[in-house]
Amino acid sequence: MRPLSIDPSKPLESVTAPAPLRPLKRTESPPPLDDRVVEATKKGERWAWEAAYLAYARALTGFLMVRLGDRDDMAEAVSETFLRALDHCGSFRGDAESFRAWLFRIARNVANDRLRARSRAPRGDHDVDPIDLSSGAPDEALIADEDQAAVRLALSGLDPDDREILWLRICARLSSAEVGEIVGKKAGAVRMQQQRALALLARRMESDRPGNEARP
Repeated sequence: MRPLSIDPSKPLESVTAPAPLRPLKRTESPPPLDDRVVEATKKGERWAWEAAYLAYARALTGFLMVRLGDRDDMAEAVSETFLRALDHCGSFRGDAESFRAWLFRIARNVANDRLRARSRAPRGDHDVDPIDLSSGAPDEALIADEDQAAVRLALSGLDPDDREILWLRICARLSSAEVGEIVGKKAGAVRMQQQRALALLARRMESDRPGNEARP
């Protein structure tokens, strides 16, 4: 896949107010950044951070939606993720391959902070938005022949950690090693959890099919 190439001499939108993203096809993944662009992000170059947003914001949006379940909270968390990344870019030690996992790790920390704050807030009516699989690049084999609503319903019944693993591996298309860096597990443990979660998801979808309801 050809890395994203941006001319730094051309004006670009700011990171906090980016241009709308072009919808991706299901079989299409965002172009990755190359080492030159990542090195520029470490220096805080505006054009490089715009490239990072274009490459990874859509996947981060889907991930944060899975973690937070609220569109307004998710939108704020995406902005906060990039702001935190900008603040700490000078301390990042890695290449283009590890940059994406680093961003997702920051996003996960942002989500965890918001979930803790939410748990301390006074309880009230809080509608949780359904998981939007179109926020990422869903795996064709998983949902091509399944109704989106059925997949969302089955996913909503999974443990939050299982949902997170499935989204990172299947929708964001991160490797087991990258997911392990984000969630603090070894790659082998990530693969085992993914297999277990997929099996549970398949069972839930099967049980939710019309005619398969539990009989008295």
